[in-house]
Amino acid sequence: MKNVITCKSCNTENPYYEVICSNCYSFLRARIFNLDLWKTIEELIETPVNAFRRIIQSEHKNFISLIFIFAVFKLFISSIFISLAIFKNEQALNFFITRFLFFAGGMLILFIILSLLLLLVIKRGGIKTRFKDLFAVLTYSLMPYSFAAIILFPIELIIFGQYLFSVNPSPFVIKSFFAWVLVSLEFLLILWSVFLTITGTFAQTKSLKFSLVNSIIFNIIVYSSIYFYSVYLTL
Repeated sequence: MKNVITCKSCNTENPYYEVICSNCYSFLRARIFNLDLWKTIEELIETPVNAFRRIIQSEHKNFISLIFIFAVFKLFISSIFISLAIFKNEQALNFFITRFLFFAGGMLILFIILSLLLLLVIKRGGIKTRFKDLFAVLTYSLMPYSFAAIILFPIELIIFGQYLFSVNPSPFVIKSFFAWVLVSLEFLLILWSVFLTITGTFAQTKSLKFSLVNSIIFNIIVYSSIYFYSVYLTL
């Protein structure tokens, strides 16, 4: 793997996130201090590779805490749905805040570990990278889940009310059409998140094969964690 930025003045190859050439100290690119959230969202939709390049090159990784919290909240809700649908666990909503904080802490630790492992793998592949860039890319790849938490989840509450977390009758019995539409939208958001993981890794490595493998492994680990947490909710 190789991902560098070549100095136009002396042809020295520098890590892709650098601003100043390590050899002649010329500027390699325009400096990016902060990320504009709305512009970043627009680029994630239209040109995701460019969006992730800006995220990597930005000196301050704005909004990752906000995105992470909303995304993890949505994943936590998904674990409750799984616990209700598969294990018929009607107690899954008990101790909601405590369980969410526990889940969020676990996901934060998981993301730190995954970012560190990815850092080691990419460095072994010959690419210089940074932990904060990897963590930011993985977090921004969760943007679709943040949308689901902010937009889709309130709509679900409005449509189904107290029956959203009901097993008998389930939302699919009460309002079948709306339930299937919302499930389809959630599935599309999951696909978008997987796609963002691929493009984010590609922006760092320029290796499509590695990006595909990394995305598959990353999402398997995340969803396995959600499933096992849903099992924990039954205990």
